[in-house]
Amino acid sequence: MLLDGLMKNAWILAFVAAVAVWEAAAPRHRRVAGRSVRWPTSFTLGPVNALLTTVPLAPLALATALAHRGGVLAIDTTLGSWLAIPVGVLVLDLAVYGQHRLLHAVPMLWSVHRVHHSDLDLDYTTAFRFHPIEACVTNVTALACIGFFGVPALAVLVHQTLAVSLTVLEHTNARVPAVIESWAGRVFVTPSMHRIHHSAAARNTDSNFATIFSFWDRWLGTYSPPAPGERDDLEIGLREFRQTKYLTLPWTLALPFLRNRHAPQ
Repeated sequence: MLLDGLMKNAWILAFVAAVAVWEAAAPRHRRVAGRSVRWPTSFTLGPVNALLTTVPLAPLALATALAHRGGVLAIDTTLGSWLAIPVGVLVLDLAVYGQHRLLHAVPMLWSVHRVHHSDLDLDYTTAFRFHPIEACVTNVTALACIGFFGVPALAVLVHQTLAVSLTVLEHTNARVPAVIESWAGRVFVTPSMHRIHHSAAARNTDSNFATIFSFWDRWLGTYSPPAPGERDDLEIGLREFRQTKYLTLPWTLALPFLRNRHAPQ
């Protein structure tokens, strides 16, 4: 079962490996914390979350899409097969954007989501640094959205592929030519844009919530461009959790239950 799952998702492993090589060959930012502390946590949470949620729920998401043709809004039957696919991708990405804003706005949800923000550096491994509780919430939200809107199965596959790829890319600590970031950033979330979201300054943390398409932030008033020189000098992480111990797996799993639960303002 596990081997079969790995074979079906071999493209993910190959993609992550390629990004890791790119990051090692052309790093962009100086690291603050040691990889020997950060990486074991990220490389444990990634597979654990996959086994607990993504592996069992991804097929369920596709089954939900197939079983709920003609959902409440029935975009799969009312828009036509080809138009329903891009609309379905947009609907799912907008739902993820909305959930991300709630993760920051609701103190109880923020206490779980802050696991992701507690990393003191950004690199491709940060893309795996989510508490299992948040992973469950994200997948349940996706299932509800698929069933409610009647999102086609192909749209679910496209969205999952883009979301996984962009989540890894936007956290990477690799040099990207400025001209590429400028052009790509008009449509997609880029590493520089998402780095602002991981700033220790609350005014930046509560911005740039998008996962795939950057225009959600631009259109909905949550876009925060970096000030001149700020992009490379940002303090990453949470100021209340800067001790190295919070990067270890036991403290990371305990983070949602610690007393300091305030959400960014």
